[in-house]
Amino acid sequence: MGSKKWVRKLLLATMAIAMIIPMLAACTKTDEVKPGQERVLRVGVLYGGYDDSYFRSQYTDVFEFSKQGAITIEIVPAVDQTEMRWGSNGEYKQPDYVEALKKIMTGANPVDVVVLDASQYRILARDGLLKQLDPLIQQDKIDTNEFVPTVIDGLKAMGDNNLYGLAPTFYSQALFYNKTIFKEAGVEPPTDNMTWEQVFDKAKLVSKGEGKDRVYGFSFNHYFGSDPFGDIDTYVKPLNLRKFDDEADNMTINTPKWENVWTTFSKLVAEKIIPGTDMEMPEMQEGQYNPFQYDSFLSGRVAMVLGDYSFINSDLADAMKNADKIKGFTKFDWDVVTLPSHAEAPGVSGLVSLSSIFSINQKASNPDDAWDFIKFVSSDEWAKLRSRSSYELVSRQKYLKPKDGADFNIAAFYNMKPVPPTEHNEEELFMKYSNIWEVQDIGRTLFQEVLDKKKSVSDALKEWETKGNQLLKKKQANPVYNK
Repeated sequence: MGSKKWVRKLLLATMAIAMIIPMLAACTKTDEVKPGQERVLRVGVLYGGYDDSYFRSQYTDVFEFSKQGAITIEIVPAVDQTEMRWGSNGEYKQPDYVEALKKIMTGANPVDVVVLDASQYRILARDGLLKQLDPLIQQDKIDTNEFVPTVIDGLKAMGDNNLYGLAPTFYSQALFYNKTIFKEAGVEPPTDNMTWEQVFDKAKLVSKGEGKDRVYGFSFNHYFGSDPFGDIDTYVKPLNLRKFDDEADNMTINTPKWENVWTTFSKLVAEKIIPGTDMEMPEMQEGQYNPFQYDSFLSGRVAMVLGDYSFINSDLADAMKNADKIKGFTKFDWDVVTLPSHAEAPGVSGLVSLSSIFSINQKASNPDDAWDFIKFVSSDEWAKLRSRSSYELVSRQKYLKPKDGADFNIAAFYNMKPVPPTEHNEEELFMKYSNIWEVQDIGRTLFQEVLDKKKSVSDALKEWETKGNQLLKKKQANPVYNK
C-alpha cells in the first residue's frame, strides 16, 4: 500500500514539473553562466545516502532549471542511512538527529538550507542556529495571511512568535461524520471546535444495534480491527501526558489524569460507543464483492471517524461516485468538522503536523540563494501546482478547495494548531531503548484486563508503574540499541 502511494506521489510530482518548467523558463532571464562559475546551494536533509530523486523531483529540480545553470543544488544528509545498513555486525547506535543536523550546520562547509520537522525546528531556533525570516518576509512583501493558520501560527508558536522557517505543505486530519446516521437518529450533527467530551456525548446518542449490525458512534480510524490502547496516545498528545520521564528512568503513569483517561476509554469500549478489539467483522456475501466492506465508516458501521485529507480522494469520493456499481454498498451524505480538542488545550490537535520546514542556516555561506529557494517552494505558483495533488495539503489557503465539484467543510483541515513540541521526545526514547517496547506491551496487557473487568483502572496503573520501573532499571544498566 505504501509503495503505491509513493509511486502516485512521484507521478504527480513529475507531472507538476512538466507543467511548471515552460512557465518558469519563459519568465526567467539569467545571464549565461560559464562552466565552473555556477553557485552551489547546499540543502541539508535529515537522512539520505540512497537515491535522492524523490526529494529533488518534489523541491529542487524545477528551481535549478529556472536558474538556467546558475545554481547547482547539493543534497547533504545529516544521517547517512547506508551506515546503519552496513554497521559493525549489523548493529548501530540510534543517532541523535539534532546533533547530526548541528554538525552539518556548523562544520567547515556548512549547509545553507535545512529541511526540518517540528521538534528539530524548535530546538535549532531556540539555540540560535536558524536565521529569522521575518525581516526577509517584510522586505519582499510576502503576505503571511495567505498561509493557513495551522502553518503560520504553528511555526510562530515554536519560534517565540518569530518565523525561522516556512512549510509549503502540512499534514492534517478532520472529523468525518455520516449525515444520514445523524438525521435518522434525530441528533444534531457535530460542529467545528467541539471538545472530546461533546463528541463522545454525540457518539452515545447515535450508537445502536448489536453484533454485526452494531453502529458505533465514533472511531479513531475507519478500519475494522480497532486498538483502543493505541488510540489513547492520539487522545492524550495535546495534554502532554507522559508514560515516563525525560530519560525513561521512571514511570509517570500512576496519576489522577491517567486514571481519568483509562476510565473514559474503558467505559466507551464497554458501552460500545467506540469499537473494541472484539468488533465483529462483516461477512462477505457470496457473489458480492464490496471493496469497502472492511472500512467501518464506508460500510455505515461508524457515525464519526478521524481521517486525513487523502481519505476523501482515495476512497470516500470514489465510493460515492460509483455507489450504484458496488453491490452491498449504500450511499450516504457526509461532511467534516475540525478535530475535537481538550478544554485544557482548545484548538490544538495531535493529528496536525509540520514535517517539511525549510529554514536558513545562520552560518549559511550562500544565504541569498537560500532565501530565493525557500521563497520558491513557498510561492503562489508552486502551491497552485502542488494543490492538484489529492494526497497532501498546501499551505497557501486559496488553493485549498474541494475537487471535482465536491462540497464539504475543507476549512476543518487547516484551522487546528499542531501540538507544540517539547523537550521530552517519547518517540526517540522508543527508538533508542528497545526494551521500552516491553513497557508498552505491559500497559497493553493491563488495559485489556481492565476491559475484561479483571482489574480496576487504579490497580492496573499501579501494576504498570511497578513492572515498568523494573524494566526501566534494566535499561539503565544495559542500553540496547536497535538492529
